Amino acid sequence: MEPLDPVLAVVSLGFAAGWAWLGALRYGGGRSGLVLRGLLGGVAAFGLAHAAYQLLLAAGSDLRWEQLFGGGWGSLRAAALIGLVEEGAKLAGLALAVRAATRPGAVMGTTIAVGAGFAALETALTLSGGPAGLALSRAAFAPVAHAVLAVPLGFGLAVALRRGPRAWLTLLPLALALSAALHGAGDLALAAPRFGRLGFALAMCAPVVGLFLHLRWRQPVVAAAWAAPYRPAPSNPSRSSSGLTPGSRPRKST
Repeated sequence: MEPLDPVLAVVSLGFAAGWAWLGALRYGGGRSGLVLRGLLGGVAAFGLAHAAYQLLLAAGSDLRWEQLFGGGWGSLRAAALIGLVEEGAKLAGLALAVRAATRPGAVMGTTIAVGAGFAALETALTLSGGPAGLALSRAAFAPVAHAVLAVPLGFGLAVALRRGPRAWLTLLPLALALSAALHGAGDLALAAPRFGRLGFALAMCAPVVGLFLHLRWRQPVVAAAWAAPYRPAPSNPSRSSSGLTPGSRPRKST
């Protein structure tokens, strides 16, 4: 591993903080604290993932990106383990960073910050000394990819916190399995020779589309308002259909 590039580290952290701030815009007071906790949770998640990789290496399972290009069961196994390790670490970092248990918006905002912090540290440590263009593009857009992959984790944790401890045993494993599957599918798609970019785009779009459909289903009034046809305002707004101007009183009939 190359020595840490301080410029790349600062740039990666700046992009991560920017994306995390955008993700917390719908959250009210305490936005700065939410972003900071989320970024630190992402740093903790990266440390947990690195420790898990070291344990796998000690157990005789050396996971490398090159294994995804081999094809067959070896590539599927590598993709599954990478997705499980990294998304499981992000789930742990998210659980450490979340405070507002009763507000799903705070959980999702923290999820974005955790993914951004994880991506910043990953880019700074793995691409130091690499091509400048690749490092800059990863610093700019890897926070988005990691945050999108963690959407099922944030959604599952938000629902589990509202339903109680019993939901943790069912929702969180399902959320982790879904995020890990999307992560592995995205990695395999990038390693594919022909239609890899399309597969990666589908893996990135799936959590966003699923969250959008859920919000649309939960808010039918808002969805109907967006779907309603546009009706222009009357040409003379000072006079209503009854012939009365604002502030006038109806005349008594004689």
